[in-house]
Amino acid sequence: MTTTERQLSDVLSEFARTMLTDFPIQAILDQLVRRIVEFMPVTGAGVTLISDTTSPRYATASDGAALAYEKLQSELHEGPCIAAYRTGRAVAIADLRDEVRFPSFAPRALEAGLSAVFTFPLRHRNKRFGALDLYRDTPGPLDDDAMTVAQTLADVTSAYLLNAQARSDLLDSSAQARALALHDVLTGLPNRTLLLERIQYALLCRRRSERHVAILFIDLDGFKKVNDSVGHQAGDDLLVAVAARIIEMLRPGDTLARLSGDEFIIVCPELETKDLVEGIAARLVTAIASSFEVGGVVVELSASVGIAFADQDDDPEDVLHKADIAMY
Repeated sequence: MTTTERQLSDVLSEFARTMLTDFPIQAILDQLVRRIVEFMPVTGAGVTLISDTTSPRYATASDGAALAYEKLQSELHEGPCIAAYRTGRAVAIADLRDEVRFPSFAPRALEAGLSAVFTFPLRHRNKRFGALDLYRDTPGPLDDDAMTVAQTLADVTSAYLLNAQARSDLLDSSAQARALALHDVLTGLPNRTLLLERIQYALLCRRRSERHVAILFIDLDGFKKVNDSVGHQAGDDLLVAVAARIIEMLRPGDTLARLSGDEFIIVCPELETKDLVEGIAARLVTAIASSFEVGGVVVELSASVGIAFADQDDDPEDVLHKADIAMY
């Protein structure tokens, strides 16, 4: 095995190990371009990631000169990197002085000291990611072996990017699924599951700080009649409007949740004195009593509010039940 083959094998092994990890894409690409310059007959290397919906964006480069060439192509929207991305084919320019395909890029790159460039598309089947650029400050072609090695590196880089994107999509979908499982679809407020988690956290804080935790159970009086008279869509709009109005009354650190139907819960942790919550409840009743306009109809509401304080040995369900009883 030649030195070049051994170094290529080392780079491919590094990629294989990171394929199954969440190692940052940026760090992997940074290492890739540095390693390429170590064993390939080039003076610089760079990767630009591109998509059909965004402008070309710089990803990494082995040094300042290579970075300048990457940015120049992105700035001009022209160059071998852009061409390789669009066509899916490698672009080899052994002497930039003879290049006519890139009338804006070529003279500026020559002026900056570039003499030859070899670009390889980052692609996997019909998916394209960008391009790998190899730069030389002296003219001359890359031999067939070097071209093959470079395309292999580009293909492996594409596979890594595809794997990283799949991991990212999976994390995003998992986070979205968790958010949907913990929030009310209509109002976006925490649902019962997340509410109990917030109460549990407030109880833990209470044991450390010995401050009070209050649960306010809010029920909208006569909401069913309103819902029947103005329609279910207007009723949903009304619930959203009520939630928004209540949120304006909360302190930082308070939690508003929708339990079900027209029932809302507020968790008030870290209260220095119990009488503070009386003022919060009074302001809530007043705020909800102000008229709402939904679907062009003015709606008048009132609310019943029950207040419960957590005892030392309460669990979340206990406190919630006590607040429910207090409301009735």
